[in-house]
Amino acid sequence: MTSILISSSEKYSGKTSLCTGIGMILRDKGFSVGYMKPIGNLLLDVDGVLCDEDSEQIRKIFDLKDLSNRITPILLTENLINDALSDAKKDLNKTLLNAYSIISEGKDIILIEGAGGIGSGMMYDLSDPQIASILGTKILLITRYDSVFAVDRILCDIELLPDLDMLAGVILNEVDASQMEQVSEMVVPFLKKRGINVFGAIPQDSTLRSVTISEIVEDLRADVLAGADRLEGLVEHYLVGAMEVNSAIKYFRRMPNSVVITGGDRSDIQMAAIEARVRCLVLTGDLRPSEAVLGSAEEANIPIILVRSDTMSTIERMERLIGHARIKQSIQLDRMVELIKNNVDMDKLISVMDIDTA
Repeated sequence: MTSILISSSEKYSGKTSLCTGIGMILRDKGFSVGYMKPIGNLLLDVDGVLCDEDSEQIRKIFDLKDLSNRITPILLTENLINDALSDAKKDLNKTLLNAYSIISEGKDIILIEGAGGIGSGMMYDLSDPQIASILGTKILLITRYDSVFAVDRILCDIELLPDLDMLAGVILNEVDASQMEQVSEMVVPFLKKRGINVFGAIPQDSTLRSVTISEIVEDLRADVLAGADRLEGLVEHYLVGAMEVNSAIKYFRRMPNSVVITGGDRSDIQMAAIEARVRCLVLTGDLRPSEAVLGSAEEANIPIILVRSDTMSTIERMERLIGHARIKQSIQLDRMVELIKNNVDMDKLISVMDIDTA
């Protein structure tokens, strides 16, 4: 049995998605794959039990039979933080090792997901490098390539490792098409000269950045006024309906699969959005639209949702949501697997992980 800890330079790097995709590929190759997220930092209540959101999602995708408190043995609660700050020693290493021992039974490989960035958890001696040392595993670093300064983040992250041998390598994620040439011709060679394995560079993909309308409803705490049976459609962009109506239809049609945010009193913009066949309408200010608008939306199968917040607050929430939501739809999972197969050297990664292929 072997393992690898999948870490990241920052939040929203795509760590969970890549962990899921790599696990699915390894399973398809015939390996028995286990999963562990030692520190649960996205807490939710499942049937009265406190769990981690990422862990529960992957446990369902992989159909794992392990108990939640084995997959995620330590939860980032206020008590844990207070104990760390007051120097109240807890034997977290023993908790971690016991859970790892149980999770490992009958598995060829354990994918261990870090929480937050690579240094998260240092205050209670459970940063990703510290966990890797405790479990005797290597680190696969995921870095979202938003600019060339991602290279700085990688080099800074490596400084946290006790030695370079702990690093299995790096995957550059969400590389914009305009930057791919620079990455392949300059960045990858630069890192390789410093002894850093680069397993691949994955391009940005609109499918992975999409969210379902139901996720928007949940995040905005919205009321569904029309199209309640169309909430699983994927939204790739958001548009703000604040222009003159004569320009609105052309504007909306330039961006397919978009949600339009506009005031609940802008019936002209609402009708233009429906005519342009946008994916969804988000109406702000807790102002209900006219029956004519609702009827047109139902006929066009376009959901309308109503929020109490103003337009600017709604835009800010939408900005955080699109591109940062977790992959949940099968079409997104399939696309993630496809992107990894096409852009990551899985044979080299398997070799570095030292999985028994006999």
